[in-house]
Amino acid sequence: MSTAITNIQPIAPVPTEQKVDKTDLGAEFGKALKDARGLEDKASEAAQKFAAGDPSMGIHEVVIAAEKANIAVRYATTLKNKAVEAYRELMNTQV
Repeated sequence: MSTAITNIQPIAPVPTEQKVDKTDLGAEFGKALKDARGLEDKASEAAQKFAAGDPSMGIHEVVIAAEKANIAVRYATTLKNKAVEAYRELMNTQV
């Protein structure tokens, strides 16, 4: 006895919406460097104003500006180190 199966349709995969964050690493690195450079310039300007005796510039503002610049430079350096680490890991991947 043979049973014929008729009207067979393949099961289509259910479409899923995946939101992919497409961050450009080069653009992010450039932004981090630009921000760090700007904050360093502000810290330098604040230090010069304080050294010149500007009464509107207190030592606490100079220290805060310098610390912001320090954090921005550390962020840019960390970003660079992670990118280099990822590149090295990809290059060492066995195919």
